[in-house]
Amino acid sequence: MSPVQTAVTAVLTEKFEVSPQHIRPEATLESLDLDSLALAELALALQEALGVPVAEDEAAKQSTVGELVATLNAKRA
Repeated sequence: MSPVQTAVTAVLTEKFEVSPQHIRPEATLESLDLDSLALAELALALQEALGVPVAEDEAAKQSTVGELVATLNAKRA
């Protein structure tokens, strides 16, 4: 698991109490029951955890976990 994927999983499980078995690359953030406020909090938490800017639209309801991880991996490169 990449450091970004580990950070995304940690934030989703610890801050938003998402069950780890639901955090799959194809799962959308909406399917994980994250509303617009939660998405804003997710972007901020990931920004703090990874040290890269994360725009709220990068953590949109339709985004999948895999897409989010790929976007953040690219920013860290």
